[in-house]
Amino acid sequence: MVHVSDEPNRAMQAILADLEHGRRSRRRHFLPALLLVAIVAGGVLVSMKTRPDLLELPPAQLVLQASLWVVCLLLMPAIGVGLLFPSRWARVGLAVGAVVLAAAAATGWPFAEIEHGGDGGMDSCLMLVIGTGTVLVLIGSASGAFIQRRGVSGVFWVASGLALAALNVVTWHCPSSGLMHILPSHVGGAALLLGLAVAVGVLNRRSDRARA
Repeated sequence: MVHVSDEPNRAMQAILADLEHGRRSRRRHFLPALLLVAIVAGGVLVSMKTRPDLLELPPAQLVLQASLWVVCLLLMPAIGVGLLFPSRWARVGLAVGAVVLAAAAATGWPFAEIEHGGDGGMDSCLMLVIGTGTVLVLIGSASGAFIQRRGVSGVFWVASGLALAALNVVTWHCPSSGLMHILPSHVGGAALLLGLAVAVGVLNRRSDRARA
């Protein structure tokens, strides 16, 4: 005989079990994709070589760059695929903090003076950001990262993480710190990549819904 008072507990247990099953499924997708993204980013830096003055940068700037790797490779994608559920203000703080981290990592400010020179226009750095980022977006698409959460906000979190990862790759490769180079080539490439990643994510979601 089933007591009425036991039914809510059993329903709650079933819900929790379903949520845990969903988390395990997401982890199975997330961890291999994370490993591939790290291999691609590391492979690009090894093949293209890191900037010769990387270890001569101010220690605080290196710490920020290392922090940006954690944000773009772990925190943002984990939120995007539904492994982390921070509060609204925590998400806002993370988004703003990621922008500040990326700006400081790319320019060196406030740890070094901002240089306003440099060559503008399209160059190899922009192509490096787009090329590396496109591979990362393809990994995200193949792993199902863009369709793990019901809300479309997951697309923007994953896309932003991939764009910042590509930006950090070129930051560790290119020694130029002039704004006339960084803005069009590094940041401009990351902005284009972000748009591409969002478009791919939205198309993934539409395709997934059409199959459902």
